[in-house]
Amino acid sequence: MERVQYSLERSLPQLRLLDEHKILTKDELRSITSQRQALEARLIRRKADKADFLEYLSLEHDLNDLVLLRAKKRVHDANSKLKKEEDKHKKKLLPRNFFRKQAATYSAVCISIFERMVQKFRYDVSAWEQYIAWARKLKMRVVVGRVFARALSLHPTHVSLWISAADYELNGNADTTAARTILQRGIRTNPLVSSALPGHREERGMHEYPSAKLRKTSSGAAQVHQDFRAIHWILTEYEQGVLRLWVEYFRMELVFIERLRRRWRVLGLDSGAEKVSMPTSMDAFGSVRETAHTVAPEDHELGSEHESDSSDDEASALEASAQNSVPEASLNEPESFSAPVQAPEAGAKVPSGHQQIMSGSIPLVLLANAQKTLPAAVQLYLYIALLLLFSEFPFYDSVILRENGEVVSVRCSDGPLGTGDQLRNRLIHGVLTNTQSTAKQNWGEAGEQVVQVLSSLHAILHPWSSSIHSELEWSTLPASVAKDELEDNHLLHGASRLHSIHELCVDSLYPLAQIPVSLRIAESGAGVLDPWSIAQPVLFLLNLLSARLVVRSETPKSVEDQDNFMSLSIASDELSVNVTDVQWSPTTYLAMLAQSGDLPLAIRAVITGFQQQVPTSTDSFTLAYLSVLRFLANPTRAGIDEENLLKYIARAEDKLLSGLLNDGPHLDLAWLALEKVMRRVSQQTAKLSPDSKELSSLFTEAKRLVKTDRIHPGAWLLYERIGFRIAQLQTDDTLESPFNFHWVADSTEVSTARNSWVNMLDACTSVSIIAQDITAPVWGLLVLYLECTGSTSSKDGNLIVPHSARISLWVDYILWVQRIVSDEANVPRKRARKAKRWAQSSMELAVTRTAALLASSQLVGTARAHAQALHDAVVERVFFSIGVCSNPAEDNHASPDHVKDHMSDWLLRTSSASVDCWLQLAQRDSASSEVVSDNAHVENFQRAKKFYERAVSQAERESSPNCDSVWLAYLSFLVKTKRDIPTAVSTMQRALQHLSALDAAQAQALQRSWQALIGSDV
Repeated sequence: MERVQYSLERSLPQLRLLDEHKILTKDELRSITSQRQALEARLIRRKADKADFLEYLSLEHDLNDLVLLRAKKRVHDANSKLKKEEDKHKKKLLPRNFFRKQAATYSAVCISIFERMVQKFRYDVSAWEQYIAWARKLKMRVVVGRVFARALSLHPTHVSLWISAADYELNGNADTTAARTILQRGIRTNPLVSSALPGHREERGMHEYPSAKLRKTSSGAAQVHQDFRAIHWILTEYEQGVLRLWVEYFRMELVFIERLRRRWRVLGLDSGAEKVSMPTSMDAFGSVRETAHTVAPEDHELGSEHESDSSDDEASALEASAQNSVPEASLNEPESFSAPVQAPEAGAKVPSGHQQIMSGSIPLVLLANAQKTLPAAVQLYLYIALLLLFSEFPFYDSVILRENGEVVSVRCSDGPLGTGDQLRNRLIHGVLTNTQSTAKQNWGEAGEQVVQVLSSLHAILHPWSSSIHSELEWSTLPASVAKDELEDNHLLHGASRLHSIHELCVDSLYPLAQIPVSLRIAESGAGVLDPWSIAQPVLFLLNLLSARLVVRSETPKSVEDQDNFMSLSIASDELSVNVTDVQWSPTTYLAMLAQSGDLPLAIRAVITGFQQQVPTSTDSFTLAYLSVLRFLANPTRAGIDEENLLKYIARAEDKLLSGLLNDGPHLDLAWLALEKVMRRVSQQTAKLSPDSKELSSLFTEAKRLVKTDRIHPGAWLLYERIGFRIAQLQTDDTLESPFNFHWVADSTEVSTARNSWVNMLDACTSVSIIAQDITAPVWGLLVLYLECTGSTSSKDGNLIVPHSARISLWVDYILWVQRIVSDEANVPRKRARKAKRWAQSSMELAVTRTAALLASSQLVGTARAHAQALHDAVVERVFFSIGVCSNPAEDNHASPDHVKDHMSDWLLRTSSASVDCWLQLAQRDSASSEVVSDNAHVENFQRAKKFYERAVSQAERESSPNCDSVWLAYLSFLVKTKRDIPTAVSTMQRALQHLSALDAAQAQALQRSWQALIGSDV
């Protein structure tokens, strides 16, 4: 308690001062003392809580506010009465040093509490941040600097602290030199070298490819999977922080340059628009940096005009009383330069070093340094972030184009480009040059894709820095705010802030670069190399362009449609998938291009750029060009809805497709031929009266595709669906029997029809075929995804993905059987019985054929997962379609529940469905059993119980990692149906015994879930 008594004794001078001047009453002083004593006792506990320190600080803050409020009211009342010549009120005036003493006492107490908090919780970054925020609020510069130094020495890898410290020096103290030094030390302390990334071993003297032994191990396989030269799309939190640190370093240098430009413009000096030679090596960086330091001290002039003298005096006095309470930390001092500090005078000649700074040489040299320092795998994010930063930075006498498509004009000169535009263009072209250099040296084919697509799209991403800027109209630019900006520097102040937590230029890129879940569900990533590695850069750049052109909002149409545009539950007569209602509106940038008539010029420049590179580029670049054309033709993504412009894009696409389909032996373009026929079918089915001749021609084309590629499930699926569509629209005797088949008992058409289906299914469902098509054509998925427009989508992804096409074909077969039997509802009993017997045998054939695939040892990994998914889909479809098929051994009038019971028993005996399939069957079939409890649904309960028991036993046998969730689903079913509580309790005990032997944590989690389940049910 001596520590408590010591702290209370230190507060006696403050209490005497408040009591002497009647600021607080005796009772209030006693209450404050007792609260301080209780809090001090809580702070010295062995396990002190951080909330106790914060509560103590809140008490002192409230007390200080109360004292100041009463003191100011006392002074105000006394002064107002003195004006009325009432001399007796002079004694109510407070001494001149009262407020200074109160401020010193308040700061000393708070610093003491903060110091003890950061000593107790030294590894809690938030404690240091709260300390810094309090000191910054009181403008205690020395305290802030010392606390920053101590925090950084304890948390050198916490990037946000480095950025916050630099932001304080840049904007709080207007000291660019200190900010530059802090950021440079932060980058040196947090290197993102190649050894920090998996697979980067070039600097360690290892070979480009790992040894055979390394490739056989799990860690070696992981390293091979992520080649050290490949672009990394998913970064760790640390890697993201380092990139943010680099981007903020570039931002700081841009702020420094722009402050000089604006100051020299006011002084009438050179604006820095002339071309100068740029340093080409890091040796030249010293002279540029030295010049930067010679002019940096003048930045203090910017901060002095925003702070009053009185506030500075008060903060200085407050700091003087608290400096001894804050320990110092050793930080390397900024490098000193011998060059004298000289303030430029009006009309003076600008030194050459200063001219290099004005022309943007520092960011360009820093860019070259980043290229050498950072691993190539993460540099793409940096380059794109810098393009966005340079594009939206408010250079005076330029046009600002922000990421969301907002356009702001700060132009003050005539002509196509202002001095700020010229500076921006130099920086942007420097980034493009570095991107091209890094791509050629490190990124392989994906790098070529990045350079070619980015160079072609640059005409519309930022036309003012492309070759077409001189051809653009400038009449539709928004009104310039140059005059107001030069007076208040509003845009520059906003852009000067360094973002320690979330930097929009770089952190907004990560979601744009990720493959959508709807495409990853297609199991397209298989094998050692991800097939998306080539197509992902194209998707990334197109998403970036879309954010600049349109504002999209998507609303799911229904819960069932939220999964993705490649849903597997497709009826046979459907050729379109409606996912979402998409609403879009053009951004300010796109509206400006359209209004001025510059949009066709920009689109023509993009298409011309691609066409010029197609003859000398790789095959994948041609498909990237097709993806861009589909993107531009989609109004919800590119915002282009002008009819003539869409026709121009369509003509370019037709020309490209003709070349691809005629000269495409080097590519796997089976999906492209299917997609072309599918588009023509969609156009015909959208008409009120489809052209029968055109449909017949399409059916002939589908036959040709089947003959060309008999093992592709998508070709058979297209062939089958076109045939069914023709059979619905007209009677054509030339069609194969399955499409115009009608049940006729004792007819050869019965066996012929099913044999036609079996031949189609066998052609694409063998073990060898499934093992070959484990990967999907990612370019086909990307093209369909970019063309998808939500409610107006007419794209069926199942035709593209072999695995999905095979499932859809088998499901269509089962639906065809169900449709045939449903047509026999009002026929004689004997004929209907034969039809249902035939239907049941046809469905059982589907189950046994797909189950036989799983018995093969040739299917492993992804191929086996595809075969399992096919069998599960068939089992589910058969079970829920069997209501139309009765058991031949029973009476013809057997109820649907008896029919389902018979089929469920057969499936449990013969099928090889997965645990998830049994759970799906149980949950869907027991939906009507969870609420009602009459005897009519006893069959549903018993049937669902069998499915759950099979799922539990199979999960135990396979040692499934989700075994606890399977048990919980079964227990939830038993409890909610209110039918078998004793069985539920015994099942719970059995589950705990099993899980305890496997994983004690899972057993505990299951027990907690069981208690919550029982509590909610009660």
